[in-house]
Amino acid sequence: MRSGRWTSRLSALFGLGSVVGVAGLSDAPSVENFVRRATQSATVIGNYVYIDGGEISQYSDGTTILPRATNQVNSTLSIDLSKSWTTSNVTFQIIERPWWSKACQAIWTNHDEGTFYVWGGKWLWGMNMTENALWKFTPDGRGSGTWATEEPTNADLFNGLYQSEFGAYASSNDTGFYIGGIASGWTDYNRRYNQVMPGMVTYDMRNRVWDNGTTAFSPFNTLAGASAHYVPTFGPNGLVMVLGGSSHSVVGEPDWAAARAWDFRNLTFFDPRTKKQYWQTTTGTIPPDTPRAFFCVAGFENSDGGYEIFLSGGSNERSRLTYQDAYVLSLPGFVWTKTADSPGGSRAWQSCVSVGKRQMLSIGGWTGDWGYKDPFQQGLVLFDMTEMRWKDSFDATVTTYERNDGLKTWYTNGSFEAVQWSSDEVKSLFAVQSNTTSTGTDSGSSISPTPEATTPAPNSSNTPVGAIAGGVVGGVAGLALIAAVAWFLLRRRRNRQNVMPHSAELPGEHAMQRGYYAAEPYKDAYQTGPSSELPGYKGPYPHRMSELQTGRDYVELGGSTTFNNTALNDPMTPVEMDASNAHRPMR
Repeated sequence: MRSGRWTSRLSALFGLGSVVGVAGLSDAPSVENFVRRATQSATVIGNYVYIDGGEISQYSDGTTILPRATNQVNSTLSIDLSKSWTTSNVTFQIIERPWWSKACQAIWTNHDEGTFYVWGGKWLWGMNMTENALWKFTPDGRGSGTWATEEPTNADLFNGLYQSEFGAYASSNDTGFYIGGIASGWTDYNRRYNQVMPGMVTYDMRNRVWDNGTTAFSPFNTLAGASAHYVPTFGPNGLVMVLGGSSHSVVGEPDWAAARAWDFRNLTFFDPRTKKQYWQTTTGTIPPDTPRAFFCVAGFENSDGGYEIFLSGGSNERSRLTYQDAYVLSLPGFVWTKTADSPGGSRAWQSCVSVGKRQMLSIGGWTGDWGYKDPFQQGLVLFDMTEMRWKDSFDATVTTYERNDGLKTWYTNGSFEAVQWSSDEVKSLFAVQSNTTSTGTDSGSSISPTPEATTPAPNSSNTPVGAIAGGVVGGVAGLALIAAVAWFLLRRRRNRQNVMPHSAELPGEHAMQRGYYAAEPYKDAYQTGPSSELPGYKGPYPHRMSELQTGRDYVELGGSTTFNNTALNDPMTPVEMDASNAHRPMR
């Protein structure tokens, strides 16, 4: 791999070096000087949160932002989780790293080995770009560690991959996944056009082997702005859940206004080893706004053997809105619950990680104005999953995560037994909980299997139209009649694809794109214009988005909404919209 090389002309133009090296600026400014942080990546290993990349705005003297709105964060930061702290007194440890900062990069964690990797993303301001490289961080157990490039076993394939941003990423204990994304002149060295990337790339951390699954095993055609999350508790190998985002055409410039949205009523997930794909509809208070992108998720194993995924914020690039709402997806019930809105207002591009046993830590976030000081001190806020409320303090003494009483009631009042499974195979993955805690200890109780459930009809508003592997098509007997009905439904389905459907269609019906389609010539990085093109050129970022305010009421689940000992009753919630797949061809 080539080492980083400076683009001196642009550096001189903007007066840039390492953020730490610019007078008055720091990668971890004081509470008084901190303004806003976003587009970073984060993970937890042992007793430390590690935060890498992204950008920051700050005051140099408590009032003035210099030398421009944002600067790169050219260090890795860590936060100690072995002791309790508040967001006003938490200490960041600064770790030097040997390459220029990137934003929106994927982060993959190998918990068995105790290391993590970063890959992809974009060079801020298009500066100091290098060839494709995977960076590996090895912690020292004291909040610091070392960075080094990880050379691939199959270098020819790796060197032929396009780097991109806005892809959905997740990692099991030994494999990293990157689904979709968009490549541009700021993500790929010497690239002169913007391009949506179909398919999925994987990295085997055990043998350092990359796989380009553009046509082989991706559950999506194209996908941008989505989030993925690895759930270790269900299935023989765990499952990777894919949430939100939108699907763009591979032809021409990415168009956020025309892209088809994936809603939260119908979720796609896959086995990380076999790549077998599944789907399941959800119930409860489902996040209503699509396309929702650039939100954050974090996951929690509970003492009952289940699993909850916390989802917060994000943006709608079609309507130019950011959100402050938050939800919990509970598994195995596939039930959504609306929780208290974020007390710090709307935000996107934040990072969320589970810390301790039952708290979510939200890091940074952006509302469209880098000069608007974050209401959260140092850009940090926590959410207690049991109390279902936001906090400004981390509690290191909590030892277990117990579901909120409202969710416990849902699983004991017969709601779980009424789940309509998409297939018997999906039912077998989720219908019986192992009741194993994260440490592998048997809790001694179980949830009984559900009775036989009828698979929803293929044209149901809550059912995927396109079947993916292992999914929709059941046994048939009346061949002629059923064939005629299937032909009619398929024709109607194809007609409906020309408009924005009300429920998300799963992408399995679309052929994976094998070829590469050239887009319009690469736009100058400092142009501005409509929101249908890539961020940094004419896209959703870094344009300002207005906050969404409506009067829709939701029933919140348990706990009062308090922050800094102040009651919060903000009614801001998103308005429901119509709703309508991950990676790259080789060079």
